[in-house]
Amino acid sequence: MASEEDTVKENRGIHSKVKGMVHKSFHSVRSSAVKLKSEIRKNVLTAVLAAFGFVIALVWRDAIRAGVDEIIKRYGIEGTGYVYQIISAVIITIVCVLGILFFSRMKGEEDVKECEEK
Repeated sequence: MASEEDTVKENRGIHSKVKGMVHKSFHSVRSSAVKLKSEIRKNVLTAVLAAFGFVIALVWRDAIRAGVDEIIKRYGIEGTGYVYQIISAVIITIVCVLGILFFSRMKGEEDVKECEEK
């Protein structure tokens, strides 16, 4: 039969193993919580920045539309509402594509500089 001393040693061993498992599980949960918090913060930041971008786009849309309206009036282009919308859409598309190209090149130059610094 196992002596009382052997039982105590066995219980200490089990206790130590359980304590190690709990400690390991705690750190795993904590690490997951930190990652989750970081992901949530990143996603909220992305959503907020997208919202600001949307507001900026709406303001620019109004400004570009006013400019297109002025151009159409100056050149005396007349037509039904549908034709007017198509002309307006084409001009706005051209302006926006040029803007996208400009800012894409700017971003590309930034990326190249970052790579060179590393």
